[in-house]
Amino acid sequence: MNLVIVTTCPSGVANTVIAAGLLEQAVDAKGWTAQIECQSSVQSTKVLSAAEIEHADRVLLVGDPKETARFNGKPVYQASLDEVMVDAQAVLTEVSNQAQPYEASVSSESGDKQPVRIVGITACPTGVAHTFMAAEAIEEAAKAKGYQVKIETRGSVGAKNNLTDQDIEQADLVFIAADIEVDLSRFAGKRLYKTSTGSALKKAAQSLDDALANAHVHQAGQTNTANSTANQAERSGVYKHLMTGVSHMLPLVVAGGLAIALSFVFGIEAFKEEGTLAAALMEIGGGSAFALMVPVLAGFIAFSIADRPGLAPGLIGGMLAASTGAGFLGGILAGFIAGYSAKFVADKVSLPASMEALKPILVIPLLASLFTGLVMIYVVGGPVSVAMESLTTFLQSMNSTNAVILGVLLGA
Repeated sequence: MNLVIVTTCPSGVANTVIAAGLLEQAVDAKGWTAQIECQSSVQSTKVLSAAEIEHADRVLLVGDPKETARFNGKPVYQASLDEVMVDAQAVLTEVSNQAQPYEASVSSESGDKQPVRIVGITACPTGVAHTFMAAEAIEEAAKAKGYQVKIETRGSVGAKNNLTDQDIEQADLVFIAADIEVDLSRFAGKRLYKTSTGSALKKAAQSLDDALANAHVHQAGQTNTANSTANQAERSGVYKHLMTGVSHMLPLVVAGGLAIALSFVFGIEAFKEEGTLAAALMEIGGGSAFALMVPVLAGFIAFSIADRPGLAPGLIGGMLAASTGAGFLGGILAGFIAGYSAKFVADKVSLPASMEALKPILVIPLLASLFTGLVMIYVVGGPVSVAMESLTTFLQSMNSTNAVILGVLLGA
């Protein structure tokens, strides 16, 4: 007999993996074949393909899996995690004898459909205009179609209209309109669609139709799972990662610059006198906010590439760029080195299921940090530092002798 099996548990950590292992052993003991989709938050999930479902003789659902409409018409048996833990062989016997044709309850028998429920996030690099305009356009288009919608905006003032766990649980679709990387881990197991804020703003109704038609189930641990559209291609890859870093760095630039400007109110050199308010303002702006700019830039470039496991290596690489004099150029390189090295470790390093939970909090940050740090110290730091010094000297020399050319460069 050929089975497809889906296991899940509330935390997505231990029980779903254990249940999948027990069922795999039981299937082998019976001489059957099975394709198993273990919905887990600590390891990549192999999603069942339409062909695998089509060719299966029976379907076994363990726990409370999402997206069960794909099994409509197939003989399905639903079991609890406790049943599998007690006797997986007995569960397989029940699958053989008790499976019934399945129909997902997407509407009542009277034909009254529940309205489509959509939750989403909008975010742009600056977090000022497009974030809120895109959210408003999506909300208006969704309401015009009779959908229920709630959009969380990730603007420069922080997240507003926050999505709750209940909002996400009840949603039929997650709609992400973002030009920077956002954390999608809480949407694991939900149908998710990604596009740009520009597309959502200009073609809100069409974007919603595309989302309902082309959304895919988001699995825990996936990164950069944007759906392929022309508009997204403009905002993907290197540009998107760079703008994610820049958008998180901007508040530090603004706050630090204004603090430094306030210190100059008391005199251009007033900050040199220790213990004064001017010195304190300079310490806040130049000593603290500006010191964090490069690490934050590098950290969130890496975050955009590799999700949360890339954040620590990126911050460390950015700090090394700042301390070696490599500046912003070094910070950008550090962010990409950290992000792609963290992603490489996440994709290529396999651990036993019992140790998989350590991967995002220990293995990836450690290995990626060591690699990034050594590259920054021994390879990148020196040459980039020299390049930065040369650029600085060049621009300073233009200040007095080639003011017109300097003005053209600044204008460009």
